Amino acid sequence: MNSKRNWIIIGAVALAVVVIAVVALPRVMAARGAGSGANALNTGDVARITAITSVQSSGSISAVQQGSVFWKTTGTVAEVKVKLGDQVEAGDTLMTLDPSSVPQNVIMAQSDLISAQKALDDLLHPGALAIANAQKAVADAQDALDKAQKDLRSVENPAGKSLQTAVNDAKLALDTAQTNLQLTSNDSNVQAYNNAVVATDAAFRAFQDAQARYDASNGKTELLAFLQQMQAGYNNALANQQTLALLIQSDKANKVAAVDKAQEAYNTAVANLASAQRGPDANKLAIAKAKVAVTEATLVDAQDKLDKLQNGADPSDIAAAQARVQAAQATVNSVAVTAPFDGEVLAVNYQPGDSVSQAQAAVILANRTGYHVDVSVDETEVGGVTVGDTADLTFNSLPDTTLKGTVTAIEPLGQVVQGLVKYTVRVDLATSDPRVLLGMTADVQITTHVDEGALAVPFDAVQLDDSGEYVNRIKADGSMERVDVKSGEVQGEQVVVTGALQPGDKVQLVTPKPANSGSPFGPG
Repeated sequence: MNSKRNWIIIGAVALAVVVIAVVALPRVMAARGAGSGANALNTGDVARITAITSVQSSGSISAVQQGSVFWKTTGTVAEVKVKLGDQVEAGDTLMTLDPSSVPQNVIMAQSDLISAQKALDDLLHPGALAIANAQKAVADAQDALDKAQKDLRSVENPAGKSLQTAVNDAKLALDTAQTNLQLTSNDSNVQAYNNAVVATDAAFRAFQDAQARYDASNGKTELLAFLQQMQAGYNNALANQQTLALLIQSDKANKVAAVDKAQEAYNTAVANLASAQRGPDANKLAIAKAKVAVTEATLVDAQDKLDKLQNGADPSDIAAAQARVQAAQATVNSVAVTAPFDGEVLAVNYQPGDSVSQAQAAVILANRTGYHVDVSVDETEVGGVTVGDTADLTFNSLPDTTLKGTVTAIEPLGQVVQGLVKYTVRVDLATSDPRVLLGMTADVQITTHVDEGALAVPFDAVQLDDSGEYVNRIKADGSMERVDVKSGEVQGEQVVVTGALQPGDKVQLVTPKPANSGSPFGPG
């Protein structure tokens, strides 16, 4: 009985009791209406109470933060820096691996990190040499573009003045070559050759004469010397004649070749002019345009790189470089596990020398500075729950403990559980108790509405007939009068009602008779 009175005072009622009462109330009232005439007159009081509407559920105690820290690579544990119950801060190293036991990619990540950091630094703080090279690249690209544009203009206008000038120049060169060839017969070497022929003939006749005189003398010694002298003179004259002949022959051959070359150049110039006059060559035009496009793009790229070096790199390039640094850093960091948040060590699963597995947590942490409970609320009741509602938490394992809490979140997406739609409601504990441990089951009663001064009658006062719900009020003369009511929330042994009643009114209490069906609520 005391327990029931306590429930009235705090206005809290178990969800199961509410459901049973709401479902069974019509049958109970019907049974009461059927047997009211046979019961002795018992009465109860009409009173004003604090009616509390609540939702009940249960869930497990969870910490503000709780998580498992896993290895990101394989290897052998070198050092364990924490033990069960230690308090750690975010970033603290919990365990490390032997560097020689990790995979090759982790070992190489150190050099990758250095390269990535240098690339990022070059983007953020470019050196003078890099800027100078970029400036040269711009100048080179501009030169290449100027040449490509000049070539394109030439291809687009092939019949320009230059081609006609080339024809004229080639014709002049051809005429000069032909004139030079014609003047070969008047060359000084030709005159010298003609003179040499005369001299050679005279020397030959002198030699023949000396030979005859020597032969006639029967080989006189004094005539032999003279013969030899004449012979030498003839040989010298002949050699001079032959030399001049070779010079004339070579000069003529060169001038003939010059004429041929000049003729070929002239023919080419004439052909080029004729071709140009027919319009630009489609293939050459396409190639020239492509070269201009390539050199323009190269210049834009070079200017962009120079601009980034002088005025700051593109944010996307910096972000990409930072991402490479972070990726390399993460691989380097995989030789250790660190605390992701401030908390308490709940479990340590490795010791030095153990081979690690990425599937098994190295350490389990929890931040126990606060607790919460996630409970499931039926879709028929979640509409009455709002953020900020207060809650009472009780524990089967701690029967004398009641903690306060507050609704802090209601998940908008429901989950189907055994055919019923449930919504997760988070309740943060406002108070704590060292005896309350993580994972402990808590029964949660969320107060959704408080009605101060609600009119209530004893549960056994409400009756039901074909006209509806009513109570029998006891008048001053002891007679009874019917008062129509509408029942609401059950509060312990009382039920909230609306109707023409006043606090202090006496009402008849009716105890329903058991029906033959054996049901405590009469026949169904």
